[in-house]
Amino acid sequence: MSSTHHEQIIREMFTTFTDFGSTPDKLLDFMTPDYRQFVDGREMTLGDFQAHTYALRNALGALEIDIQHVVCEDDKAATVHVARATRRSGEQSLIKVIAFYQFREGRICLVDELTHVLEGSGSDRALGALQ
Repeated sequence: MSSTHHEQIIREMFTTFTDFGSTPDKLLDFMTPDYRQFVDGREMTLGDFQAHTYALRNALGALEIDIQHVVCEDDKAATVHVARATRRSGEQSLIKVIAFYQFREGRICLVDELTHVLEGSGSDRALGALQ
């Protein structure tokens, strides 16, 4: 797979992830069955990631992802992106995320990320792994 293809997968995954009108099961097309995600040191399986997606959609009215930087090489990629989360109350949070991705057979098998709340409350730090 080319680096351009991996960037496209990341962008399409984020488009699906932030489209609250789509079914979260569509995200499974982007991940391997043994997918692992580490968010600020907390490990999530594919099932945990699905629960996370449902929890975010229940807690938020909207979520936007702005990819500021992306670098791809071989079967790896990294992004710096900013997530703007809008709670159902209208309260907004801005969270900077630095993420590393690994791909296998055209799908994401690993994400390792660190988050930093730029704007919002202290509890917004938990949004990255909300269940």
